[in-house]
Amino acid sequence: MQERILEFIVPFLDQYGYLTLFLVTFLETSAFLGLIAPGETVIVLSGFYAFRGVLDPWAVGLIAIVGAFAGDQVGYLLGRTYGHQVISRFGRYFFFDEKRLRATEHYYDHHGGKTVFIGRFMSILRSFGPVVAGISRMSYWNFLPWSVLSCIVWGTTFTLVGYFFGASWDAIERYLGWGGAVAFVVGIVLVIWLLHRKREHQLEQEYG
Repeated sequence: MQERILEFIVPFLDQYGYLTLFLVTFLETSAFLGLIAPGETVIVLSGFYAFRGVLDPWAVGLIAIVGAFAGDQVGYLLGRTYGHQVISRFGRYFFFDEKRLRATEHYYDHHGGKTVFIGRFMSILRSFGPVVAGISRMSYWNFLPWSVLSCIVWGTTFTLVGYFFGASWDAIERYLGWGGAVAFVVGIVLVIWLLHRKREHQLEQEYG
């Protein structure tokens, strides 16, 4: 299924590279496109075209980040505005009742930031994460920095994978999973560091 979707997307990437890249990364989290066409694959393809001189690598990285960020904000807004109404009306058909909604809200209260960040590197969580954050009433000002950070790490990593392995498409296919692993590890390290700094700040406030 994904191969057919990519076969459909590639001609548009050839002709309308930047616009196609933006739309795919934007729609991935705002319209759940990531379930059928993972955005990192399109970013890697764009990085490959940048290596070939068709696209500019800086523009590819920036557009991937901006598209992902914009998609996150729309997904969050949709979840926060309409999520409870949809769940109240249709949730029972998917075994998602008010009790599970309360549990999800509680989880996002305590682990929302980490979930938003780590979910960026997992296609299903990436597609639904921002919407679920909105449905769970996660504070936007808590959601925002994690969304920004995850988009930067994710977009930059896969652009570099496509660019530096652009000489060989076989290498791109081989290292696509490797790129995701690197991005994931970098993300975990950043999360741990940020949580450590937050804890230090709290202790400084408490004990002055």
